[in-house]
Amino acid sequence: MTHRYMPIFAFTLLVVGLSAGVLGLVGDNDELWQAGLFIVLTAVPLTIIRTVRNSQLATAHQLAEADRAGYLRALDHVARGLLDAPAPPTPGSRADDRAEQVTGNVITLRPHHWKQAGRKAQ
Repeated sequence: MTHRYMPIFAFTLLVVGLSAGVLGLVGDNDELWQAGLFIVLTAVPLTIIRTVRNSQLATAHQLAEADRAGYLRALDHVARGLLDAPAPPTPGSRADDRAEQVTGNVITLRPHHWKQAGRKAQ
């Protein structure tokens, strides 16, 4: 029952709080400014609750429409050539080449500084 009136109540609180805050700032009235701030801070959670509740009440038609819009956007990107594979990054040069990278592009925080025994031809 209360969820029907909560959007109106939250919006009214927000407008009243903003009005009181602005009037308090313009009129140099600290009590009115603080009251407006308190009212706005009271209205914000109600607005968040309302927004979350509305987002969870999506109908099957709205979900299908969002899916269709995403599909059309993907087709548009393919048609324009926006989905090409990005160019691989160019490797940079490190100032200290003593420590070798362990695997691929992973750099250890504490690199190992031992020298590996070189292989000799037999």
